[in-house]
Amino acid sequence: MYKDFPPEALSEEGIERTIADHVAAAKMAVRAGFDGVELHGGNGYLLEQFLSSNVNKRTDRYGGSSEKRCAFVLELLEEVGKAIGLENVSLRLSPWGVYNDMSDEARWDTWSFLCREIKSRFGVISYVSFVEPKMEEREQFSESWGKERDVSLKAFKEILQGIPVISAGGWDAETCWGVVEDGKVDGCVFARWFVSNPDLVERLVLPFRRDQECGSN
Repeated sequence: MYKDFPPEALSEEGIERTIADHVAAAKMAVRAGFDGVELHGGNGYLLEQFLSSNVNKRTDRYGGSSEKRCAFVLELLEEVGKAIGLENVSLRLSPWGVYNDMSDEARWDTWSFLCREIKSRFGVISYVSFVEPKMEEREQFSESWGKERDVSLKAFKEILQGIPVISAGGWDAETCWGVVEDGKVDGCVFARWFVSNPDLVERLVLPFRRDQECGSN
């Protein structure tokens, strides 16, 4: 039972092994023909567990302040980048995420620091993909985000300055048009829809093109 096997914090040796495992997996992915890899730093998975203060209770160099909680993610990016080239590495983040009970006492401090370090140290990274929040989740993170701060990717896009910013969450056939052209994001993700609709591009884009050719709005 869970109570008989409570989770334990990774030792520093365990962190080194985990980074090495990611590096090995990235190398194999490239050898298998993939163009690159996306490290998943959201949804309550391992990377976000290090970032989130309600989970990361460490007292070593990987925990405590927002800056220290980012150390594992930054070290992982560095090593995977060395192995397959930073231009072939991307990162997914959910700075507003509450999935799997994630929370942070100072979300903006944590994720803005992380993005500044990414820009400074890994400026040729392929892209950063953000999971945007659902409306019903916003109250759960508003205090740690700051009510006066806009809940949008604008600030992160300004920090990352030229690193492509991809947005996932809430996009549909009505809302996606024009956001790339307006500079709000550099791309929209429809991941969940693709799971059950492998022909999504044909179903979404082709009717729009036919309408345009016919002069329809």
